[in-house]
Parts: sequence; structure tokens; C-alpha cells
Amino acid sequence: MTARSRLVSRYSLAVLAVLLAALLHAALDPVWGGRIPFVAFYPAVVFVAWFAGMGPGLLATVLSALLITRAWLVAPSVSAEGHVVALAFFVSAGVTVSFLVAARDRARDSVDLLLRHTPLGLAIHDADFRYVRVNRALAEMNGLAPGAHRGRTVREVLGDAAADLLEPLLQRVHTTRRPVTVDSLRVPLSDGPSEKGERYFSLIYSPILDGRGRVTGTAASVVEVTARVRAEQALDHERELLQTIIDTIPAMITMFTPDTRVLRLNREFERVTGWTATEAQRVDFMAACYPDAEYRAMVRRHMEAPEAGWLDLEMTTKSGGVVQTSWSNVRLSDGSRVGIGVDITERKAHEAELVAARATAERANRAKDEFLAMLGHELRNPLSAIGSAVAVLERLRVDDLRGTRATQIIARQTQHLARLMDDLLDVGRVVTGKIILEPRAMDLLAAARRAVATLRAAGVTERHDVSVDGRPVWVTGDATRLEQVVTNLVSNALKFTPAGGTIRVWTGVEGGEALLRVSDSGVGMSPDLLPRIFDLFVQGDQPPERASGGLGIGLTLVRQLVELHGGRVEARSAGAGQGSVFTIRLPVARTTVSDDAGGRQAGVAPCRILVVEDNADARDMLLALLTLDRHEVVTAADGPAGVDAALRLRPDVALVDIGLPGLNGYEVARRIRATESGRAIKLIALTGYGQSEDTRQAREAGFDLHLVKPVEPGRLDEALRALRPTDAQP
Repeated sequence: MTARSRLVSRYSLAVLAVLLAALLHAALDPVWGGRIPFVAFYPAVVFVAWFAGMGPGLLATVLSALLITRAWLVAPSVSAEGHVVALAFFVSAGVTVSFLVAARDRARDSVDLLLRHTPLGLAIHDADFRYVRVNRALAEMNGLAPGAHRGRTVREVLGDAAADLLEPLLQRVHTTRRPVTVDSLRVPLSDGPSEKGERYFSLIYSPILDGRGRVTGTAASVVEVTARVRAEQALDHERELLQTIIDTIPAMITMFTPDTRVLRLNREFERVTGWTATEAQRVDFMAACYPDAEYRAMVRRHMEAPEAGWLDLEMTTKSGGVVQTSWSNVRLSDGSRVGIGVDITERKAHEAELVAARATAERANRAKDEFLAMLGHELRNPLSAIGSAVAVLERLRVDDLRGTRATQIIARQTQHLARLMDDLLDVGRVVTGKIILEPRAMDLLAAARRAVATLRAAGVTERHDVSVDGRPVWVTGDATRLEQVVTNLVSNALKFTPAGGTIRVWTGVEGGEALLRVSDSGVGMSPDLLPRIFDLFVQGDQPPERASGGLGIGLTLVRQLVELHGGRVEARSAGAGQGSVFTIRLPVARTTVSDDAGGRQAGVAPCRILVVEDNADARDMLLALLTLDRHEVVTAADGPAGVDAALRLRPDVALVDIGLPGLNGYEVARRIRATESGRAIKLIALTGYGQSEDTRQAREAGFDLHLVKPVEPGRLDEALRALRPTDAQP
């Protein structure tokens, strides 16, 4: 039905009602004789106004007034004044009723509009739990039209399962006459044959009381909260999943509010510290974990840092113990923080053990260095005396052949002992980085010839065919150290080559690199030995007739010295009995300045020499050796005597031992240099301490040269020649 047709129907109802009232009036008028003409029209006006509204009610009032007035004009039953008063009263009553009904309709429309558009489900139940009125929101929740609810019980509309939950609540309202509120009720709803599944509602049941306080019904307010409950369930699931995940992580996880209150702690944190999240939330957790205020402030600054970073922290546990931890914090957008921590107590303990072990190793290494230095000093003193004695015997030219032979053996074995000791000490220096090279342009071929010549002079090559050939090759290196390399390689070949064998030393250039090759016809090397031949203390099988042993450090020293020069060394052998070849490759020098310039000079002119040495044998042999060379020699047995002799006699050169009683050699040099006359004296440190640190200290004390015992006569002559020109006068 359209709005226009409804309007026509309403006004037609007004006309029809007035006509029926007129007929009733006409029928009853003979009874009351026209004295109460309005009595039949009052119900008609009220009926029309109540059911059709204000407009039809006013129309019915007007039509009724016209009909009554017409009937009065035809047959006046009362006076004109009485009729006017009655008519005015009737019209007023009709208008009032129409307006009252209109107000009622407006209120009802407002309520209906509110009920129709509110998302809140509203219903009224009678005392038998039947629906009296239901708004559209609740009807949609229940899956039925609003009209389909009227007169039906909760069980009939929602089903038995829902009714079993709701009827006890309604009954409680009737019993207690108090509202019942349920925040979240799981209600299984059915819609005919199809199940809607479980849904969640928030509801309030309020009692409707009559004038005597009796419950006549119930007002229901219902909101479906299924989405909220599902979201809460999902959130709870996510929280449970998150907690499960962080509890399985083998790292400590913490969550803090912006003011550092604990939100969450994981199982690993509880294991390490003993604190649970519930316990931590009841105390000042930061103060409990970090009792010291300054330390706690530092921790807070780390937590508030804009960039995440790791910081090692000491944490106090629940039991009062201390654990070592490392933490990184991530700041979230709301200001809260997530901390990730690791228990590093064992690592710290291990690091402390490593530090202690390193300190112990360093102390042991220092003790070893000191021992080796002392060993060298103690060995060099007797070797120096023996070497000087041999030099004296050689210069005295003993006529007895056996004496000459004995002198040669002593000299050779002394040199062998000195070389073994130097190799042993040099390996330690190279490994610890204490060897300082003095590189200069030098001829590798000349260095090889000098090294072999020294070996020949020592008599160790007599039973072998040793030769040096090739072409001059210029490299930048420490001549003394490279000669030591050649000496060690040739000495190694001599040890592993039977008598009569050949040893060849060759120098040249190959592939833009300087080469030095030492080959022999000796016992060779097995394939399993080749990769280890340069390792410390590794030695190959030696022939029974070998005359000298060794410590297995010569080739190790060769490799280390070559690598210090920026080169490399390799070994090859075709196998047992096939000989060996050692090849050294070094960078070629850009310049070719002769390393022999001025190397061949005339003998040392006799000069006045002071020998300060506490070892009597070494002192006497030096005295004898220097006297044979026509030097004027004076000796002193301790430091104070040496200073006194130097200042009193003013020698040209003073050979001063470092390990002297009274005053050590460094102090002797300082006191001599402190005087005007002592500045002209050439000072040579003659000592068993041969490390680079000893050389540096000697120079700082005022020594011109530093010689390590045992000093070969030739090396001593070179030192004197360097300090005293050949034209010097005694």
C-alpha cells in the first residue's frame, strides 16, 4: 500500500465513522429526545483519532459538529446558549484527543525509529519469557523478522541449546528483581535446519515492575560481540604463540614499558635469574637487577639509546648471585622496549682463564727469553775464551803437527758450538719479531762465496766437493743474515751428503727474481718429509758417518730469514739417495752499489786497548791475542776498575763486557762518556747478550759497536779497523 492510499484510507475511516455515529444518533434520538446529541459522536472522534491519527480525528470532529448543529437547527432541543456551550466542549474534546494521539504517535515513531536504527538489540519478554516486542537489530541477530517473535518463547525462537543458557538468567531476574549482566555469553543459535554455530553476546536483563513492585516482564538489551571475542581469542592465541616462541629461544627475552616496568619475561630469563614475570611486576625490577644507582643509570642509558647495540652487564639474580650477561635493546614505536640477552658467565670465565693463561704464557715466554739470553751469555763467555785461546795458538804457529791438528779441531768445534747457539737464539728472535734487519744493496753471489769461504776456513768442507758459481745478482738485504742462510743450507748439505759427495751453490736470475740454489748429491728426502722439512726440530735420516749433529732448527731459521727479506724458499728431492735441492727466491734490487766497497783494507795499526772483563780466562786470552797483534793492552776485572783505568790511561779503544760486577757495562760506558776525556775513547761492547734490545741499550749507553761473544779474530780486526784508521799512531 502506497502512502497516498494509506492517507485516503485514514480520512475515509473518519467519514465512515462520523456517518455511523450519525445513524446511531438518529436511531437513539427518539429515546433521549435530542437532549444529548453528542453522545454518539464522542466514540467516533476518539476511535478515528486513535487509529487514524490527528488529521482524520480533526476531520471527524468537524463533521460531527456540523451534523449535530444541523440537527439542532431543524429541531432545537436546548437553548442556543446551551447548544453553543456543548458544541464548544465537544470540539475542544475532539481537538484535544487528536493532538494527544498525535503526540503519542510522534513518541511512538521516535521510539520505533530508535529501535529500528540502533545497533543494540532490544526486546521485551512477558512473565512466561515470551517476546512482546523486538527491534530490528535483535531480530537480525536471531535470524527472524520482528513480527515472528511476538508471542513466542525464547526456546521456540532460539532453540533448546540457547534457551538452556538464557532461561536461567531470565528466571534469576524474576526471582531477585535485579538486573543480570553477562559480558560475554557463548550462545549456539540455530536458524531452522541450518546451524549458525557458536556466537557470543553481551546482554543485560532488567526487570519490568508494576505499581506493586511485581515483575511482569523483562527488558533485554543484547549486543553481539562475536567479532570482539574472536579477536580476543586470536590475540590470546598470538600471545600464547609468542610466549611459546620466546620461551623456546635459548636467549633471554624481556619486554618493558617506556618507564621500564616489566611486561613479559621468557623461560630462559627465569632460568638464568630466577625471576618470573609476576614476581618482577611486583618489585622495582631495575633496582633488583642492578642495585648500584650509577650502574643502573648506565643500563637505562643503554636501553634508551636510539640505536640497538650490545653491552655486557652484570645482573643480580633473585637469590642475590651475579651473572654475566650481554644485552641488546630494541625500542618500539610506543616507547616500549624488547631486550635480547645472552648468559655469558661461562664465556667470561673462559676469557678470564684465557687471560690468565696468556699472562702465564707471556711470563713463561719472558722467562724463556731471559733464560736463553742468560744461556747465550754463559755459553759465550767460555766460547770466547776458547776462541781467543785458539787464535793465540794459531798465531804462535806450534810446530808439533799434533798440536796444530788439536788446535784446528778446537777451532772447528768451537765455531760449530757458536753456530748452534746462534741458530737456537735466532729462531726465538725471529718467531717473536725481535730480529731487526739492516738491508742494503748487496751481491748475492759475493755473499755466497764469503759464506763458503768461512766454512772452508773452518775445515768442515775438506771431505766434500763444494763449489760456488753463477752470476752476480743484486738484492736488498742484510748481508750477515743472508750469509747465515747460505751457511745453514751448505752446512745442512754437508751433514746429509756422504764423504766425496758434491755440493753446488749457484746464483742467478729467473722470472725477474734473484735465485740462490744449493744442491747436493746426498741422501735425499722422502715425499712425506718434504712438506715438513722447514718445521722446527724436524730432521731427516742422516748417514752413520756424519761428523756433526744439529738441533733441527737450521732450515727453520733459513725459511724465516728469507721470508723477512720478502722472499720464499722451497725444497725438492727425487727421493732417497737422489740428493736434494733448496731454492731461494728474493726480489731483485733496483741499485747495484758494491757491498765490498772498502771491504779489503790494510791491517789495523797498533793502538792502546783497555779490556774490561770479569772472566779471567776470556780476559787473559784477549790480552794474549791483542798483544800478538802488537797492541798495547791494559785489563780491568770489574766495572769501577774499568772506569778508573779508562779515565786514567785514556786508551784509544775500550773492550767492555756488559755483565760486570760492581758496575755493569752500560753504566761503565755512561760514566766514561760523561767526562771530557772519555768522549774520545772508542767503546766496544763485548758481551754474551746478543738480542736487538741489548744492541739498542748499548748504543744508548754510548758504545760505538756491539760485538757478541765469541768474537772471531777477523771480526774483532774489522771492528778495530772501523774505529781506528790504518794510519793511527799508538
